[in-house]
Amino acid sequence: MWLCEKITGNRKLLGMNLIGGVRRDIPHEVHAELLEILARVEKESIQVLHAIADDTTLKARCEKVGVIAARDVIAWSLLGPTARASGVGLDIRVDHPYAAYPELGCEVMIEEGCDIWSRVLVRLRETLESIRMIRDALRMMPAGPIIADMRQPIPPGRVGLSSVEAPRGETHHYVITGEDQRPYRWKARAPTFQNLQGVPVMVTGEFIADVPIGLGSMDPCFSCTERLETVDLRSGAVRIWSRDELQKLYRLRHGVKEPL
Repeated sequence: MWLCEKITGNRKLLGMNLIGGVRRDIPHEVHAELLEILARVEKESIQVLHAIADDTTLKARCEKVGVIAARDVIAWSLLGPTARASGVGLDIRVDHPYAAYPELGCEVMIEEGCDIWSRVLVRLRETLESIRMIRDALRMMPAGPIIADMRQPIPPGRVGLSSVEAPRGETHHYVITGEDQRPYRWKARAPTFQNLQGVPVMVTGEFIADVPIGLGSMDPCFSCTERLETVDLRSGAVRIWSRDELQKLYRLRHGVKEPL
């Protein structure tokens, strides 16, 4: 957040990415301070990694718990650190390099334990690799334009597909162009939706107390999945259900009285 605020002026709502590039460049006068902050974060991250890796109590709690075998990762198309912690080295940055990744390179962090402990280690090691990539990107940053010059109009009806490696795994974007240089339809598939398909496998045979830490090891973003849409096959009518409607339907189906 310190870095984001230094570069963009905001810690969370960055407003930096634009179609075809970014809103502003990183001023050279802040490079030294950014490198200093990176060094501090790297030092603290290494300390955390060593502290956790040597914590026998934490290891005993997480090892061989919440297991997702490699075959289940493939069967359910799980993504990101969840897949890499089960020995499946999926990473769009390496499998289908985009942006600056061909120049930066990226080490795929893989663990073979298939459990919560492995997912913890993958995320910690990826933090250090991210710091390395940020430092290299700052050093290798080219001069010149920061946004593409879109001189020709984009015709409607074109389909665009893109996949990027987000912190939780592959995020896929689908867009159809419309009139007046505007999108007609846009759809994003976040990795949480895909990774949640592996929850039944992960919790089968485990204790109830293992479920929360198992979910936490996936780092789910439930706001990416908090929606339900139904399609009437006869009429083609589409309905999006609200939270209140779903609660009312549940109570009706299971005979639960309305709350006072």
